[in-house]
Amino acid sequence: MERRSILFFLIFLSFLQVHAKTKRFGTWIEAEFSKDIFKKLEFTLSPEVRLQDDFTVDEYIVDGKLTFKPADFLRLSAAYRYLIDVKKNDNEQFHRFAFDALGKKEWNRLEGSLRVRFTNYPEFEANNNKNEYLRYRLKFEYNLKNCKLRPFVSYELFHLLAEKELNKSRFDLGGSYKVSGNSRLGVFYRLQSYFDGDDSIHILGISYELEF
Repeated sequence: MERRSILFFLIFLSFLQVHAKTKRFGTWIEAEFSKDIFKKLEFTLSPEVRLQDDFTVDEYIVDGKLTFKPADFLRLSAAYRYLIDVKKNDNEQFHRFAFDALGKKEWNRLEGSLRVRFTNYPEFEANNNKNEYLRYRLKFEYNLKNCKLRPFVSYELFHLLAEKELNKSRFDLGGSYKVSGNSRLGVFYRLQSYFDGDDSIHILGISYELEF
């Protein structure tokens, strides 16, 4: 079972690489390092590089996040983001924040979660002007029996508060592979669609997670 899952995972990655030459395509390379400060408080540092369709650098990002765990099913987080936008010649810098409330529930090997996020920044836009959003994300992960691969699927809606409208969505499909007891390597395909008729963006994501 595990060999077949890994083979599927590699074919999936190859498929994404073939489609990386499309006009509206981005590649996101991200890492996440987490450590419990206290029993119910976790700190996470997340550096990220985002590439354009020709694989030149688009943005550099560093997130710092504190997560409070009042119950097994609930996570409350506050995050700060430092972003360097290199699409422009002056490498413009931005400071952003986000607040999350995440609830999750397990059904045998299936885990579902619903996250509501308030932010003051857009994602992958032509400009980085401040815009306040509520973002609603539903995600499902499946823990395969006797297998280190964990597939997932998610769907997210972006609610632009100033205009009182849903202006885009994000669909993710991918998986993460357990490298060791506390680290995972992942890959995902992301489709970001705009409700105003703008072209969709296809994104290849590569991620690494480590818990100390």
